[in-house]
Amino acid sequence: MEFSFTPNATDWVRIAPELVVAAAALVVLLADLVVPARRHAWLAVIGLLGVIGAGVAVGLLLANGETGEAFFHMVSSDQVALLADCVILFACGLALLFSPDYLARQGVTQHGEYYALLLLATAGMMLMASATNLMTIFVALEVFSLALYILCAYLAQRFRSQEAGMKYFLLSSFASAFLLYGMALVYGSTGQTALAGIRGFLTTHPFRLTSGFGPMLIAALALLAVGFCFKVSAIPFQAWTPDVYVGAPTTVTAFMSVGTKVAAFVAMGRVFLFALPAARAEWQPILWAVAVLTLIGGNLLAVTQTDVKRLLAYSSVAHAGYILVGVVVGTALGYAAVLVYLASYAVMNIGAFGVVLVLERRDGQGTGLEDYAGLGRRRPALAAALAVCLFALAGVPPSAGFIAKWDIFYAAIVGGHTELAIIGLAASVLGMFYYLRVIWAMYFAESPAALAGGVIVASTTRRATGGPARPAGAPAVAATSAGGTAASATAVALAAPASPAAATGSAAAAAKSPAKSPAVANVPAPVAWAAGVALAIATILTIALGIVPGPLFTFAARAAGTLLR
Repeated sequence: MEFSFTPNATDWVRIAPELVVAAAALVVLLADLVVPARRHAWLAVIGLLGVIGAGVAVGLLLANGETGEAFFHMVSSDQVALLADCVILFACGLALLFSPDYLARQGVTQHGEYYALLLLATAGMMLMASATNLMTIFVALEVFSLALYILCAYLAQRFRSQEAGMKYFLLSSFASAFLLYGMALVYGSTGQTALAGIRGFLTTHPFRLTSGFGPMLIAALALLAVGFCFKVSAIPFQAWTPDVYVGAPTTVTAFMSVGTKVAAFVAMGRVFLFALPAARAEWQPILWAVAVLTLIGGNLLAVTQTDVKRLLAYSSVAHAGYILVGVVVGTALGYAAVLVYLASYAVMNIGAFGVVLVLERRDGQGTGLEDYAGLGRRRPALAAALAVCLFALAGVPPSAGFIAKWDIFYAAIVGGHTELAIIGLAASVLGMFYYLRVIWAMYFAESPAALAGGVIVASTTRRATGGPARPAGAPAVAATSAGGTAASATAVALAAPASPAAATGSAAAAAKSPAKSPAVANVPAPVAWAAGVALAIATILTIALGIVPGPLFTFAARAAGTLLR
């Protein structure tokens, strides 16, 4: 049997957004050869221009009605794919804005590879959201997974980053194997890898649970569910999530917490809702149980956390449960609610992680709940941005999170799954506790310095070279590594309050001679302008999507209706 296919111009046009992002990644690598080290931020600008160009391509596809399949039914530029592209590009754009200052603060020198990998991961996620063939789904999954493996371990001087990369690589490889085996069994059952072909086969061939291709397809459904649930961090496949999110560079964590969910949930909807509706009675109970476990377990695990970054990781698990409710409902309204939730979750979650990465110190510390005590007085703008995003994640109106949960619960009730709406509502009440605890710490708790009656004095550690840390009472002297580079000034010590006489004498001495210590007392570093812009965008959209939700829901409903008609 011979097969030949020649792509035409329309095929290339319909994957233009992915091509623009991939081309931007190559341009970044080439530019890294000539851009001087002190101008590494230019690489982020090149990547951002590529993201904007891809966004323009998405807009042109929508305006010109180029929303059909391409490359012999391997990918599609339908409205679901284009909406997912917008969300993924938004996540990548904000990650690029956050990255220059964060990488400089973490002492990263290899900027070109970082930005190229971030863009390649974005292209892979967009391709997975556009895929209409099982093989394309898997190839796209591997494209962005391979990039994320490296990005998670990108902070070579930090042990937890190396651990995160290794854990994600090993566990994700197992999950990919489950997913691929499930795809192979689907092909063995139906003789098709195209999603439309699988749907057509099951429509014309009655499905029997205990005879024919039925048993093989049941095994395929179970394996597919395992693979997808791992990628979206659903319980009981979430064990990798907290360690990977905490250990990875926070810019990468913010990006992957959104991008992987968007790509995986869109692909899951295509596979289960579009290709396998005839087997709904078999896969729906599996996803129902996973959704309930994720809703309850994710929120319970988050309650006990005292590290804000780890708390947001378990929060990400819980939100996967809310989105799974829409998949379980299985209607066009339920899938529209899924798309709305993914877009809303992107803006509020990246905003929350954005504040975390701005406050994070070079050694990865500064993310504990005690570090946020008194933040409302020390950094009022950052505290306000984080409060808005946390209120939205909790589902407090008027915010994007409230509208997203409203749509999910309404779709569940209309779709005959009132029990899921009740469980989700109870889980939301539980979730408010740990979000409000962070807000309470920012505005109503005292910082350690204020409680001690002194000021925070920066000290130094020698984590990079393995040298001992300076004792808390020793003078603050800049430590250097063997190569002469300064180690990270990250640990803190509290200066005891001095008596009035001693304070007067100290002031007089300070007036006579300049300070010899490089440490600066209690002076917060300013937020880089790019990071400030990213935080402002995320915060404003979090509020705007809650106040004016109509356009997003209308587009999502039209996209879901077109896919599942």
